[in-house]
Amino acid sequence: MDNNSSNNNGMVVGLDIGTTKIATVIGFRNENGQIEVVGYGKNESSGVEFGEIKNLVKTTEGISLSKDIAAQRSNQDIEWVYAGIAGHHIKTSKYNHILYRHGNENPITKEEIEQLKKDVADVTLPPGEEIIDVIPQRYQIDRSRETIDPVGELGNEVIGLYQIITGNEREIKKIVKCVNDAGLGIRDIVLEPIASGLACLSDKEKSEGVVLVDIGGGTTDMVIFVDGSPVFTKVIPIGGNIITKDIAQVCRISEDVAEQLKIRYGTCVVEKSNSSNIITIPRPYGQDPIQISEYHLAQIINCRVQEEIVNVVKNEIDNSGYKDRLYAGLVLTGGGANLRNIKELCQFSMQLPTRIGVPDSSFAHNIPTELKHPMYATALGLLKFGLNVEYKEPDQEPVEESTEKGGFFSGRKKAKAPKEPKAPKVPRTNIFEKIPNYLKDLLERIS
Repeated sequence: MDNNSSNNNGMVVGLDIGTTKIATVIGFRNENGQIEVVGYGKNESSGVEFGEIKNLVKTTEGISLSKDIAAQRSNQDIEWVYAGIAGHHIKTSKYNHILYRHGNENPITKEEIEQLKKDVADVTLPPGEEIIDVIPQRYQIDRSRETIDPVGELGNEVIGLYQIITGNEREIKKIVKCVNDAGLGIRDIVLEPIASGLACLSDKEKSEGVVLVDIGGGTTDMVIFVDGSPVFTKVIPIGGNIITKDIAQVCRISEDVAEQLKIRYGTCVVEKSNSSNIITIPRPYGQDPIQISEYHLAQIINCRVQEEIVNVVKNEIDNSGYKDRLYAGLVLTGGGANLRNIKELCQFSMQLPTRIGVPDSSFAHNIPTELKHPMYATALGLLKFGLNVEYKEPDQEPVEESTEKGGFFSGRKKAKAPKEPKAPKVPRTNIFEKIPNYLKDLLERIS
């Protein structure tokens, strides 16, 4: 297939390489402008931890199986994908760049603004980092007035204010290698919360100001949209898997059983649990079963969710500078958004109107029922991103799939870049230090 062509018959493919699952979706935009999904595949992800690839062989196998299922369901060959990226190595920084114009008798052109952004993409980064995206925030004209769209205005000087999203070069190359080894090329790599926002946020929400929180298995990704554009992003290295591990550790059970316990009986609001419901957990090899109340299970879940997801997100919102502009509130998505009562907990803790994010109206109503689920927001967003690029921005060149030095993210002109402060590490709390004394007593009774 030619590098400058899209997938077969107008098809585009999104690939979400998550901590708990690898999802592939393939679709096209119909004559009404809606996105039709013609095939999808999901496979367990066993080579990814906290959003980063740890085992290349297992991840490649997961991508291959997910791709094959989607290809079989759609009866389409899959050769290129738009892939997502997350992980605590993701950093964001602010950067300003100036365009000097000779005379202001001619209006500012689209080409000038595009060149301004390209110049920002050429900045020199610290060794080992690569640019994932450059996001325009706003523009200042002649240092006297601000706008989000300067095209057509007059001015001698335009200052572009941008958010630069960077990632670790090694982590990016691992994604490329696994995708290539699965027999696929990469069109582009997209920050996962940006993709999730495309799938489940309306244009009105993004214009009014909204924060999207994508709770995955290994990370919690957040992005704030104001005036229609992403203005703040953060990847928090804690996700739903750590809650499952807590339950397994406290109850001395396998993580598979703990996950079932969380899904069936769990809630992150203790007051919403049924304290009179005693759950009996069978144990193998003739061991006595374990009994735990639904109330105590909620205590375990709440410890981690409240302190290391909800409170951290709240602090990031408070420190972002956009807290007072979130008129559309908060949208939760990702697999963790299905945790019972998490919407109520977030709404109470952050004092923001909150809803659960599912695919928006740009997706056809007949997409598979399984995909109408927060856990597929990233994969569907990657599909939508690809369709926007392929059929709204036809002049944009695809990314080369080469993993050799000088290939995938090569060819950048170097200039001085701002220093990015190190992101604060989220402490790995020992769950035994957090749980109440009566839960510690429970441990002694079941051991």
